Amino acid sequence: MFVGLSFDLQRGDRVAVLGSNGSGKSTLLDVLIGETEADAGTVRWARGVRFVSYNRVYAELDLDDTVGHAVNAYPDSLAFTATKKSVNRFLSMLQFSEADLQQKIGTLSGGQRARVAIAQCLLSGAAVIVLDEPTNHLDITSTQVMERALTHFPGAVIVVSHDRFFVDKLADRLLVFDGGPRVREVAATGAL
Repeated sequence: MFVGLSFDLQRGDRVAVLGSNGSGKSTLLDVLIGETEADAGTVRWARGVRFVSYNRVYAELDLDDTVGHAVNAYPDSLAFTATKKSVNRFLSMLQFSEADLQQKIGTLSGGQRARVAIAQCLLSGAAVIVLDEPTNHLDITSTQVMERALTHFPGAVIVVSHDRFFVDKLADRLLVFDGGPRVREVAATGAL
């Protein structure tokens, strides 16, 4: 689907992958996280770098678990070493109240579930968060909460999105699939 693509991802980078449906954007993310094997070329992650797939985390949410437990008990969660007060402050930033923490994930709206998944990603200790169309089906508030959370994440973010407002607020670089096999890398400052 794409050829000659080469890019580096550094701490703090915010890369959005843009293009029409079927152009290879999701395939690129799948290759990066090892879900799909590359036909040619290689993906090299620095030794010890961990990444987390928001979409996988969202799909694997335990609907019978409570919000508070799901966030605090996520494998390798930074919540294990943080104080309860700092975790609660973090969850408050994601607009979860004390009462919300007791709710079962299965009773939450799609936007609330998305916020649980992004909380798990942010607390996972991963250096890179990979997201494929994370704002699909989210209300404005949940999209804004996700945008703020990702903006403050100290690691790198790579996201596929058709939501131009979200991309404009978040991304500093773009990988643009123009319909052919070549992908352009451009600065996100109105370079399209």
